[in-house]
Amino acid sequence: MIPPGRAEPQVRLDVVQALRRALRLLAGDWAAVILAGLVLVTLPGMAARAMAPSADFDIVLTTLRGVLAMLFVALVSFGAGARASGRSLPPPDYWRQGLARALPGLKVALLMGCAVVTGLIVQLFARHGTLAGLVLDAALLAAGLWGLCAALPAVPAAVMENLPPAAAFRRAAALTDGNRNRVLALALVVGLALAPLLALALGMAGTGMAGTVAAWVIAAIELLAWSLAALVPAAVYAELKGVP
Repeated sequence: MIPPGRAEPQVRLDVVQALRRALRLLAGDWAAVILAGLVLVTLPGMAARAMAPSADFDIVLTTLRGVLAMLFVALVSFGAGARASGRSLPPPDYWRQGLARALPGLKVALLMGCAVVTGLIVQLFARHGTLAGLVLDAALLAAGLWGLCAALPAVPAAVMENLPPAAAFRRAAALTDGNRNRVLALALVVGLALAPLLALALGMAGTGMAGTVAAWVIAAIELLAWSLAALVPAAVYAELKGVP
């Protein structure tokens, strides 16, 4: 933590270096990340799809899956932060310490998820095809991109510095100040890389493709997406903190 009244040196985010760091974080703790993802992301998703619940219960299951996935993000954020600072944790310590430190990050992740859902709900009321609808869509897109650029490292900041949500968002905004265009570029690179895989998963799920292979393909894509959702912000946090 930077002492009160003392400015933190401004660091220029290197997009390529941040991506490399995220991949190194995954490679360094791949067993812990994958096993945690199997428990918190993969198995709940496969169970929910196998149950084929009613519409009302599907909302409950989707919410529970979201909470578990955000817990995974918070847990991995701690493990990635520990790895970035030079602490190599064996998987049992990775999970135990990550779960013990996950609550601040989980709160932040839930608030970010609520913001996304609120934006989607508001977007439903847009009068599509009209000028007012186009203005609302543009405003929501601009707000979402700005929030992504400003708050991307909020979860690792909350976990590693034990910050409440408001302080974590302020910390993330301070870290990304002067780097938001590069944060946006990084997010676009990751998003474009994942887009074909996510489209494949959505297509397979939407057409109701059955079979073990299809189920595991969808599960693997989900696990990869959530792993990057945890590791890329953790890498950005470490880069903007100036961690070697």
